[in-house]
Amino acid sequence: LRFLKEDPWQRLEQLRERVPNVLFQMLLRGSNAVGYTNYADNVVRFFVRQAASAGVDVFRVFDSLNWVRNMRVAIDAVGESGALCEGAICYTGDLFDKSRAKYDLKYYVGIARELKQAGVHVLGIKDMAGICRPQAAAALVRALKEETGLPVHFHTHDTSGISAASALAAIEAGCDAVDGALDAMSGLTSQPNLSSIAAALAGSERD
Repeated sequence: LRFLKEDPWQRLEQLRERVPNVLFQMLLRGSNAVGYTNYADNVVRFFVRQAASAGVDVFRVFDSLNWVRNMRVAIDAVGESGALCEGAICYTGDLFDKSRAKYDLKYYVGIARELKQAGVHVLGIKDMAGICRPQAAAALVRALKEETGLPVHFHTHDTSGISAASALAAIEAGCDAVDGALDAMSGLTSQPNLSSIAAALAGSERD
């Protein structure tokens, strides 16, 4: 929009027309929507309505501080639009580092409980820094599913080089979806290699 002067709604509608049978997902930063400032509630609601009508099926809603109250308007707007709402929890710290006790399993389970009460359809684990180790991914998936009964979606980046292992650990623990990237676009600050994950699961129950 800013540089190419394209109409984002027109582009989305064109993609939707040519790719009719695949869910389209977008990231929504709570009250920041797709910007870097706080917007009025009516702006967030109208944006969600426009995006859903143009073809977005799933909205991944998050707040960088895991403040669910700041996500409520967006969550409600997604629900009213008829789209699917994935309430994402930002992962930080180290789940098993006792010296950083705030970000323990109880912390994440508490947020998941709030998100379920807010009406989300799916829980997302959003490991934007790529620091969620395999054992932490597995523990989180098990705990969130046990507490809420909601589907869990694991999203990570390969910044640390270990994210494919974390994705596989999440899958073994019962995760319902993980994010990966096409071979040439994977690794480093992108997502783990999707082909590697698929090859590792070949012949298994999750093939």
